Amino acid sequence: MENLCIRFSGKNYTAGEFQFKRFVKGKGMWGHIDGSSTAPTDNAALMAWETKDAQIISWILGSIEPQMVNNLRSFSIAKDMWNYLKQIYNQDNAAKRFQLELDIANYKQGDMSIQDYYSGFLNLWAEHSAILHSKVPTESLPAIHAVYEVSN
Repeated sequence: MENLCIRFSGKNYTAGEFQFKRFVKGKGMWGHIDGSSTAPTDNAALMAWETKDAQIISWILGSIEPQMVNNLRSFSIAKDMWNYLKQIYNQDNAAKRFQLELDIANYKQGDMSIQDYYSGFLNLWAEHSAILHSKVPTESLPAIHAVYEVSN
């Protein structure tokens, strides 16, 4: 699939949703997912709408793990597929926040390079920030990282 590097596995809903939403919005077709673009009744317009929806469905199917594909067979429109994935794989924020805070607290460099370690930490922090609906300024990250190092 073009321009999507994260394969949705069910465990990475936040990252997968972020990437997929931007991809589909960039194609000008997010209305098929959020419901603002509904199937028209005019035959010619309906055919064009169905073609776009089928394209989005192919993007969804191409961005998920193969074992998840069969779970989506009963859905005929992209919006319903996306809503199913969201309902099943988007954890309750409190549970996800707890898990991320635990992951952040226990995050260790081990044999990772400093770049890989820092990147992994930033990914965890970005997921945590998304849940809190807040932005962490880039200039604050070194201070946050230093506090984390002291707390270990």
